[in-house]
Amino acid sequence: MSTDDRRKHRRELISPHLKVVAPDSEQSFGAFITNISGGGVEVYSDSRLEQGQNVDLYISFETDPKTGKDEIVKGHVRWVKLFGSRFLIGIAFKDININDHPTLSGFLDFVSK
Repeated sequence: MSTDDRRKHRRELISPHLKVVAPDSEQSFGAFITNISGGGVEVYSDSRLEQGQNVDLYISFETDPKTGKDEIVKGHVRWVKLFGSRFLIGIAFKDININDHPTLSGFLDFVSK
């Protein structure tokens, strides 16, 4: 069974701005979203997270990420893979809703069709 056959949600290639914050360790860093679905994101980063770690994802779909229009989504690190000298990290979303995450919810609704 291919990876695509096991997935519950379609993946889309996008490039919103993302900051990952690990509240327990006060770690904070930017990362590139490599794909996204209703279940979560895969990110590419110089920084490592630990499987099982809880994180806050500050996602901005604005051209300028300094607008302060981030949507903050709670996440849970599902897996971490070394990729060259960097990391691919799978992060599952927790509790996305239209009221707190209108732009992200709208985007995910669009790509799920």
